[in-house]
Amino acid sequence: MSRLFRKTLVAIVVIFGLVANATALLSAWILYTDLTEEYVTKGRAIAGSIAEASAELLLNRDASTVQAMIDKFLEIEGVGYVYVADGEGRILSHTFVPGIPEQARRDVADARGLTVKDLDLPGIGSFIQVTAPILAGVAGVVSVGMDKDIIHAKIRRAVVQQELLMLFMLAVSVAVFFILIKGVSRPLMELSEYAKRLRAHDFSARIAVTSEDEVGLLASTMNSMADELSELVSGLERSVASSTRELQGALAYMRAVMDNMADGLLVTDTSGRITHFNPPLVHMFGLEGADITGKDTRQLFSGAMAGLPGAAMADASEILSAEVRLSGGRVGKAAASAIHARVEGTNGPDKNAACLGTVILVRDITSEKEVDRMKTEFISTVSHELRTPLTSVLGFAKIIRKKFQEDIEPRLDATDKKALRAAGQIGDNIGIIVSEGIRLTELVNDVLDIAKMESGKIEWDLRPVTIAAVVARSVSSTSALVEQKGLTLTVDVSPGVPRFLGDQDRLIQVMLNLISNAVKFTASGGITIRAFIEGEMIRVGVIDTGPGIAPKDQEIIFEKFKQAGDTLTEKPKGTGLGLPICRQIVDRHGGRIWVESTPGQGSAFWFTLPLRGAALTAEEYPVPEPAYRDRLQPLPAGEAQGTILVVDDEPPVRLYLEQLLADEGFRVLAAADGPQAIDMAMTHHPDLITMDLMMPGMDGATTIRRLRADPATKDIPVVVISALPARECEQAGGDASMIKPVDEAALLETIISLLRGAGKDTRPCMVLKRNGEESTHSLLMICPGKVQHTTREELWRRLDEGFTGTVFVPGSISHEMDLARLSANPNIHVVIFSE
Repeated sequence: MSRLFRKTLVAIVVIFGLVANATALLSAWILYTDLTEEYVTKGRAIAGSIAEASAELLLNRDASTVQAMIDKFLEIEGVGYVYVADGEGRILSHTFVPGIPEQARRDVADARGLTVKDLDLPGIGSFIQVTAPILAGVAGVVSVGMDKDIIHAKIRRAVVQQELLMLFMLAVSVAVFFILIKGVSRPLMELSEYAKRLRAHDFSARIAVTSEDEVGLLASTMNSMADELSELVSGLERSVASSTRELQGALAYMRAVMDNMADGLLVTDTSGRITHFNPPLVHMFGLEGADITGKDTRQLFSGAMAGLPGAAMADASEILSAEVRLSGGRVGKAAASAIHARVEGTNGPDKNAACLGTVILVRDITSEKEVDRMKTEFISTVSHELRTPLTSVLGFAKIIRKKFQEDIEPRLDATDKKALRAAGQIGDNIGIIVSEGIRLTELVNDVLDIAKMESGKIEWDLRPVTIAAVVARSVSSTSALVEQKGLTLTVDVSPGVPRFLGDQDRLIQVMLNLISNAVKFTASGGITIRAFIEGEMIRVGVIDTGPGIAPKDQEIIFEKFKQAGDTLTEKPKGTGLGLPICRQIVDRHGGRIWVESTPGQGSAFWFTLPLRGAALTAEEYPVPEPAYRDRLQPLPAGEAQGTILVVDDEPPVRLYLEQLLADEGFRVLAAADGPQAIDMAMTHHPDLITMDLMMPGMDGATTIRRLRADPATKDIPVVVISALPARECEQAGGDASMIKPVDEAALLETIISLLRGAGKDTRPCMVLKRNGEESTHSLLMICPGKVQHTTREELWRRLDEGFTGTVFVPGSISHEMDLARLSANPNIHVVIFSE
């Protein structure tokens, strides 16, 4: 039996069942209504007939004749009982056997007029009782009961007969439908089997349905469709096979490229689990033999490498990079970016699409790191080797110029024009030597700074500073250049600019570079320095009235060794390192630097600094007047003028320092290395020692430690003079330090400050606090019991009140003090010491 036939059979049975039951119920209701109406009519006729015939008999009291008459009516179909009652309700005659029921007796009293009603007599049955009056009820009533059970029996017979007829009709219908459906279901089943074979890609099969009805048309259509599908599938299979071969070739090529990359490749999904990697990555991290597919990167890697996938997905628009540790102590550089789906019709990914994971490239930069280290060491060594002869060249040139101006020029014959002209040329040539030596020194310093910044080895001293102080010191240092050029300098620092965290020396270096460039390229007009708060940043600008910068040059000037204009046809002005150094310093502080310029209308160099660590309440820091610049007066000549031991392994530097100090009235001794310096210090007990750091055998720092360890020499002040960075000089253990090539005035100021207070134990002393901390330096022994620790603000107030004595300044904050102004006070002795 097919499923179609089963469904049809169920439908037929349900339909026929509903129709048969509905028809039977309707027929039963109609038959019941007709029979009930017929029985009522028949009862009325019988009751009326008896009432007419029994009137005279009742009047004559002939009950027997009435009984005989009603008994005959029982023979009529449907009559169940008959009884006659007189006008007083007494039963005169009835047909009940053996006696009249109690229910019929009670009903007699209620009989008045012609009535029809249903009556149930217990033990006898249900009846339709028709009551007719005799002589309008005066003589009595006649009641005839029509048996309803006969009606029910007839209805049951009619319903059963009808249901049998419907069952017969159902059987005939099922047989007919079976024959019809069998003729339809067989070709449909064949079509279904054929469709299954088509689904299994068996297009060679054919269906043999040849009827001309819809089923035959469907079979013919499916045969045609099978032929077309066979051709399409064959072509598709060929295309898929070709595409598969191309894809396999491309995948094999990509896999070969990935496996043969010099860099390590790592691909992760959105949860940080590894989906692809190449052998170089496994080798870099020492994971040979381990199956890392599906592993979490945080379980396999540590440090920055473990957090790169999550960071790259969090910042999907950027390529993140970090240095990572590789196996065997090597160093790698990892670059990570998020993976996005490609945009249709473009060559790039859609940054707004959902992230699919991350891709990380790892490159072994151990050799680059080593080269960078070697480069830094080479630059440091070359810098020292350059600074040492520069110290001699500049020193001797200044000494020659001084002696020439003081001892030779005054003795020339004023009438000897040739000699005067030669003397003028000699003076000019010496001035050129000095200026070019200073220029070469600046070049060496710039090269060293840019190399250290790029290698990340420069030391930053971040402290609370004010932009007003930075601008003030920069203006003070460049005021002479501005005056020589005949330019005007305007300073506009907004009041209320708070402190921020920064390296004051480096920021001063930025300002000096910008101001020097403005002076260098401005022929007339003026320079304006502005500083104000802009949002969360401090904005500083140096604006000039120079020739301006072309748009094509405004970006390249911040690159190393690049300058505005055509350097092939125009003379370069500078090294091209000043602005790149400025950019490195500003970037390190978290700001940015740029230029705004229009050719012929001047330039404005701006940079911003974040207000990190700024004070909660704004404080005004006015720009002070330029510091007093006169040089300190030397110690008076005589036997007690002091002995200085000069320690340096370079003979020209020793000779230069000997002449410089001897001209200032000192007795000078010289030592070429550390052991010789220790011996001479033990023998001669000098008042002060100048110490070079980079010396063969025993370096300067070791020599200072040896001197400090000996009670006989531990209290001798030591001034470090070296080409090494300032931080290394400060950490060497000396009382003060200077960088080669030295500034004569600064060196003499430092030496005189260290020597003036020695032995003055009766003078009061003030010691400047460093970051609010009180110092316990050994030099304070010269004024025991009379030390007063003070702040910079209190120091100037006490000086104005007439303080006389010795002022001790820690070396770490000496650059923040106006030492020339302090030392110019004849009642003050200034001593700079190293913590």
